[in-house]
Amino acid sequence: NVASEPLLDASDLAAENTLLRDDLARSLGAGVRRELVTEELKHRIGNLIAVVQAIARQTFKTTDPSSLADFNARLLALAAAQNVLVDSETRGANMRDVVVAALAPHCVDGDRCTISGPALPIGGRRAHGLTLALHELATNAQKYGALSVREGWVEVLWTTTGDQLDFIWREHKGPSVARPSRTGFGSRLITHNLQNTFRGSVDLTFETTGVACHLIASVVENNF
Repeated sequence: NVASEPLLDASDLAAENTLLRDDLARSLGAGVRRELVTEELKHRIGNLIAVVQAIARQTFKTTDPSSLADFNARLLALAAAQNVLVDSETRGANMRDVVVAALAPHCVDGDRCTISGPALPIGGRRAHGLTLALHELATNAQKYGALSVREGWVEVLWTTTGDQLDFIWREHKGPSVARPSRTGFGSRLITHNLQNTFRGSVDLTFETTGVACHLIASVVENNF
């Protein structure tokens, strides 16, 4: 029963954060403290997401269930992207790990998708934007594109030439698609995140076998 669902409140979050801070204060060594700070941030993100989900279920309980499901999926993708951002501050990140993690709910390398490219370190901001963009692309592929049919599959490929990064998402053997008459939220989210975080150009096309997304950017990340 949605109406009777308990809602986490500020006192719950404050109590949990107090326990985490106590653990942090008792810890010894800079490395241990960094790890605890990282886990505390991720824990807070998880709590905040849970609160927003509960608020959404209460507020939109009479709306179309599929719309609420889409909202929750995007919210979870945002949480995953935030965790990637937090982790990258202390552990660093690489392109392949970010791509594999972003696609894990939808497909795995060698089963409905192929993931290939050279080893490439990636900063937190780029990892965050790429995670959100890949979630949108994969969700769209599951609903309408290559991942919606048995024989369809997705290719994710990146190459570097000099200081240029070429990153490609391409769907294969999917149903025929056509460019929509207007630009939807998902398309704007993909292009906005990639353009802003990579400071590059994004070409989103609708080919006969599915969506293709081509990002061109500098390999060197600018601090901004």
